Amino acid sequence: MVKPKFLVLIALLTFTLAVSAASSVKAQSLVYSVNHEWAQVFINQDGTIDLTYNISVSVTSGSMGGFYVGQPKSDFTPGQAIDQYGNNLKVVDASSGSDYRVDVTLNQRLTTGQSIWFQVTTNVAGMISNDTQNPGNYGMQFIPQWISDVPISDVRVQIVVPPGVTISDLKTTQNYYNNTSTVNGQLAAYWQISSIGPNYQVLLGVSFPASSMPNYVPSQSGGGGFDFASYGTAIGVVGFFFAFIVLLLIIRVGKSAYTSPKLGMETLGIRRGLTAVEASFLLDLKPPQIVTEILYSLLQKRAVWAQETKPSLKLKVLAPFENKTGTPENPLRYYEIDFLNALRVDGTLDEEKLARAIMFLRDSVEQKLQGYSRKDTVDYYRKIATQAWAQVEQAGTVELAANAYDEQLLWLMLDPNQRSRTETVFRDRVIQPNPLWFWWWYGYTTYHPHPTYAPNVNVPSQSGPPPQIPGADFANNIATAVEGTSNSIVANLEKFANAIVPPPPKASHEPSHPKSDSVCACAACACACACVSCACACAGGGGH
Repeated sequence: MVKPKFLVLIALLTFTLAVSAASSVKAQSLVYSVNHEWAQVFINQDGTIDLTYNISVSVTSGSMGGFYVGQPKSDFTPGQAIDQYGNNLKVVDASSGSDYRVDVTLNQRLTTGQSIWFQVTTNVAGMISNDTQNPGNYGMQFIPQWISDVPISDVRVQIVVPPGVTISDLKTTQNYYNNTSTVNGQLAAYWQISSIGPNYQVLLGVSFPASSMPNYVPSQSGGGGFDFASYGTAIGVVGFFFAFIVLLLIIRVGKSAYTSPKLGMETLGIRRGLTAVEASFLLDLKPPQIVTEILYSLLQKRAVWAQETKPSLKLKVLAPFENKTGTPENPLRYYEIDFLNALRVDGTLDEEKLARAIMFLRDSVEQKLQGYSRKDTVDYYRKIATQAWAQVEQAGTVELAANAYDEQLLWLMLDPNQRSRTETVFRDRVIQPNPLWFWWWYGYTTYHPHPTYAPNVNVPSQSGPPPQIPGADFANNIATAVEGTSNSIVANLEKFANAIVPPPPKASHEPSHPKSDSVCACAACACACACVSCACACAGGGGH
């Protein structure tokens, strides 16, 4: 006879298995992608770090109600979470055992075909330790989020070091290292990775003088060890082998020793070195105009071609740039990559992705301005635009003037009087367009009422000689193309405008740097450890 207690046990086991099976089916029904993962790390004087995670996800099938964001250690304090529409999101500590993470609940469940980006800030304690490879330095390593079964696109990491650290003091890991900038007057290192595969881990890190944190004393354990005396024998053995395996992996990755960045930092005053597209934000061009300028920069590089313009623009990425990273001769800048990533399969532009590209451009420029005079910088770039016009207007022949116009095109577009000045320069001249001027042929073939010539976009040098064009037509074509593009760059201009939101308000929680001013943050898991010789573990994450 079967005892009642045994029947109860079987019932409980059956129920548990049923729940597990249901959960598994539910998990399998959710298919999603991580469109970007931007991580911003502020190193604080007390040895804590503020992590700001900015995550963009799209649901392919099923539905998603929240996202687990992993934390590098158990000693963390959740801050504020906010989505792209300004909604405050619920964020709670969802750690379980050694899986340290927060759960961010979305404002509304995402269903098939929907996407959202959100950001969340946490403060994590005890992340900085002595740099064992650089005596006299403190160090921090950071492994941007990975997910076990989902690849992650567009990974960007920025680490802001303590005040007083200069470019000559800073050492960084060099894999994927991109640049330095300043944030609130502090030096920041930046890495950019086009994508990481499932379970792929990239070790990044910084090292800086310990004197920049005079009141901080690192823990003796280095933030990565186990206290075997506190655990039973079995747990100790498992922990030892786990730590040993992770240690070998980190040592292998850590062989890319710290090297000093090779970029110099400008003195305060005028912020030189911005591109024409970046300067367009400073000179108060409207977002559609900035997008138009990015398009023209891609046309100049012969990276895209327009297939249609009405009712909205449809573009084709040309063969050498299909990887969306550029070529050795023509590498793409970050805003050009963002523009290409905003292209849908049908060649139209995704308004929300395009808005994110403009916000990232805006935040990047604001970062670069930290510590510099905004007024002097604006005046400086207005003078550059004026000098660009001088090169065109003072050219001795029409051919030289046309070539100067081509070379200085992006700077000339910053002038609100571009149409009238172009008409003045070329009114009484005859122009022989160059087959390689994609920016010109884009306008000619798409906005000219009766085009009689089309370049060979696949082999421009074999296009044959184009017809000569009266200067007035040349000027009118440029102005019409620029103005027409600004008005039809996206199908839904209101949706594009509404997706451009100001930086979120400062959190009222413990983290002191909740605002994502540039490359904020990491999706699902960020792992950091203090020194090259210590091991680190990270909680998993992802949508649910």
